[in-house]
Amino acid sequence: MEATDRALLNEIQQRFPLEARPYAALAQRLSLSEEEVLARLLNLKREGILRQISAIFNPAALGYRTTLVAAAVSEEKLSQAAETINSYPGVSHNYLRDHFFNLWFTIAVPPGEDLKETVANLLARAEVEKYLLLPIKRVFHIAAVYVLGEDGGESQDLEVKTSFSRVSPPDPRTITLVRLTQEDLPLCPRPFQEIARKAGLREEEVLSWLKEGLSRGIIRRFAGLIRHTRAGLKGNIMVAWQVPPGRIEEVGKFLAREKKITHCYERKSYPEWPYNLYTMVHARDETEARKTVADLATRLEIPAYLPLKTVKELKKIRLKLFW
Repeated sequence: MEATDRALLNEIQQRFPLEARPYAALAQRLSLSEEEVLARLLNLKREGILRQISAIFNPAALGYRTTLVAAAVSEEKLSQAAETINSYPGVSHNYLRDHFFNLWFTIAVPPGEDLKETVANLLARAEVEKYLLLPIKRVFHIAAVYVLGEDGGESQDLEVKTSFSRVSPPDPRTITLVRLTQEDLPLCPRPFQEIARKAGLREEEVLSWLKEGLSRGIIRRFAGLIRHTRAGLKGNIMVAWQVPPGRIEEVGKFLAREKKITHCYERKSYPEWPYNLYTMVHARDETEARKTVADLATRLEIPAYLPLKTVKELKKIRLKLFW
């Protein structure tokens, strides 16, 4: 990847300008023309490196309930179970991992829908009997930002607001703007004008709504999202940690600062499943990822942890809120 493309991806991940002509603002920062910025972004999409540029919403702020689910599925039922689970619109990520609980997916259900009941019904249709609901209890780190250099990518700590003002229930204008701004931003000189036209609003109203959403925590970020495997990070492991309750805050904050960790959550635990802290580790390869995990366990003096390698990506999309 060219140095200019790396610099451009770094900018849109961390500091995407909410301005009438955002690509012109990016061009000015990077000493390029607006036309070149647009052309480079289009090419990065065609190469599969850039996924999209959009608002990233906090589902809970809009009345959604979410959870991670760990399910045990026999090999002969795996394909059909994955197809059934992936058909639900609130399932955004689904991975096959190397454990008895081999199917791991995230699900969001809209206001008025019972989370436990929805999951139970979905897994009954998938013929899955054994599963765990692992909802988030506390967020320590949630932004996946990769600063790209010559050797690939590195996760970058980014301040993301985790507190929020709830919008319940969302009014029709909010629902319209959520639906439009969670989609990929058009690659044209005035993209927010295109969104405003579809919403029947003025461009300034759309930009003001986005900035207010960010300040209130309804929108976590407005940014470019990249495929980390294309950024040089091919070693990806989810780690479930068993942390003494009295050390959760200390360990969570420590892990949240680590450059190779993009997500860090405290989740619900059970007597038969004592893991209570979860992280995503990204490195150049699996060997480096596993070494990173082992080193962290040693430094933190936490002997009980479970590295869960991704065997296959069954579904991975940006969650689109729906009503």
